[in-house]
Amino acid sequence: MSIETDDSGVFGDGQERLSELSGKKVLVYVALTIGVILPVFPFALMVSMSFKPASEIYSLQVIPSTFTLENYRFLLENVPIVRQLINSIIVTGAVVVSVVITSCIVAYSLAKLDWYGRGVTYNFILATMMIPGILLLIPQFVIIVELGWVNTYQAMIAPFAISSFGIFLLTQFFKQFPDSLIDAARMDGCNELDIVFRIVLPNSMPAIATVAIFTFMNRWNQMLWDLIVIKNESMYTLPVSITLFAKTGLYGNSMGPLMAGATLLALPTILLFLLLRRYFIKGVTMSGLKV
Repeated sequence: MSIETDDSGVFGDGQERLSELSGKKVLVYVALTIGVILPVFPFALMVSMSFKPASEIYSLQVIPSTFTLENYRFLLENVPIVRQLINSIIVTGAVVVSVVITSCIVAYSLAKLDWYGRGVTYNFILATMMIPGILLLIPQFVIIVELGWVNTYQAMIAPFAISSFGIFLLTQFFKQFPDSLIDAARMDGCNELDIVFRIVLPNSMPAIATVAIFTFMNRWNQMLWDLIVIKNESMYTLPVSITLFAKTGLYGNSMGPLMAGATLLALPTILLFLLLRRYFIKGVTMSGLKV
């Protein structure tokens, strides 16, 4: 006498479940692949076009069949790209340093010092983040004209030297900083500036790196304000030059050199992110910021 079992049903259900799971995994991988390709492809095409000859410039092929540096040579010979790059580095560097220092000092006072009006001041700073920057262009330009700063580095640096966002982000981060360390430093005779620069800042690099990267991206890509306050070509920053290149044909209408300029414009931001990526991710996570 033998006992017959219906194993085919059990194995059949298992195979269906495995096939269903595999199907879901495939769909997830397809969605993730599309999610990566969609934003990366235009950037890859831009870089590719900067190395393509004019005959294949509008091809969707990412890897050029003929590799050339002619577009970059055209930029160097016809556009003061080096001077404009130096202008961008000077302006952006000054703004990043200023924002990091002012944000650290103000955020520390808001997070760790007890003074009258602290809450009102913090709410006022938060409220300024809700005002669209474009509404302030005319009042800011009037101030710059009255100060005689038109066509100067000060005109491009001063309006961006203090950041409400930087103050907000660092305030949230400093609130989590242990009070015991600050109290111990006070007992050792440190004043508040010593505490900020010798105790708090060295232990807050992720948040500071996050503020630095956001500030760098915001100022490096700024075009409209620079176009308003700068009149001489020698004072143009890189975004202004690229925009005039694309919109007015000031330096010709060739797409290859335009893509070469756009690639040079994007390169410093990417390098900075890769350099500070570890701090940036940690800072965003610890501050609860969503990007």
